[in-house]
Amino acid sequence: MHIRKFVRAAAASAILASLPLTAGAEHHEETGPAAEEAAIDQVRDDFMAALAEGDFATLGALAHPDFIQVMPGGPDHLAMFAAAGDAPFPPGYSLDIRPQELVILDEEWAYEFGTTIISWQPAGADEPATIPNTYLMLLKKEDGAWKPYREVASALPPPSGWPETTGVE
Repeated sequence: MHIRKFVRAAAASAILASLPLTAGAEHHEETGPAAEEAAIDQVRDDFMAALAEGDFATLGALAHPDFIQVMPGGPDHLAMFAAAGDAPFPPGYSLDIRPQELVILDEEWAYEFGTTIISWQPAGADEPATIPNTYLMLLKKEDGAWKPYREVASALPPPSGWPETTGVE
């Protein structure tokens, strides 16, 4: 199994997915909490687009140079990692990020808490497999851009339970 390769790519995508993206984003002169939240939202949108296109250069540009991620390693995750083989992602991979809380701590630090749904297509299955996760992402501003700095993800639901929109009970 090439778990390390997949973990690196998945980590970059999961972390970057919830962080603001600078590549391709317009620079806005507005400042304040609403502008910072909008910048983080745009990064997340740009991350999702780069992930869908397999644009690893853009994904890599999103992460802080000192970025560290801890991914869940349950049986569903391990099966997905194994299905990726030598590829960075398994067939049909997609990531849906659903932030629940975004807090701008100061000019340099923010955190985001939420859930994700990973989807992929197992060989021989009629329907895609889905794996819900809970995440906490610490963002750090570097050179004026928010970047993922640390992320911890869990296969367990958040304290409030899975959002109804996840389809998981």
